[in-house]
Amino acid sequence: MRFALMAGLILIVAACSSRLPEATYYNQAKKAYTSQKFNEAVENYEALVEYYPKSVYRAESLFLLGYINANDIKNYDAAKKYYGMLIEEYPDHELVTSAKFEIQNLGKDVNEMPFLKNVSSDSSDAVTTTEH
Repeated sequence: MRFALMAGLILIVAACSSRLPEATYYNQAKKAYTSQKFNEAVENYEALVEYYPKSVYRAESLFLLGYINANDIKNYDAAKKYYGMLIEEYPDHELVTSAKFEIQNLGKDVNEMPFLKNVSSDSSDAVTTTEH
């Protein structure tokens, strides 16, 4: 009886502490994002970042955590945190410039950005047709 109880407890603990492979978290996050399940995407990217600190996906995951929080969930504090982690941990990464830009423009409307001023969400004004 004690053996069966102990074996059961071991299985429960093992099941609760099991981790998925890093590529699985990464692929699940991408799939969730594509399906506009932003919180699920964040959960998977966060698990990857937490469980696999040396992952080949870590830098991109940090950027995407910042991006999703900033642009989809509108959690600017979390966005700034993840962008900051990317900049600090990977100062020479190709996404650092984009992360710095994102931090400078967190929460801003497109018309508040000098080089995007007067950009309309309706670009039909810019389209012209030629009649034959």
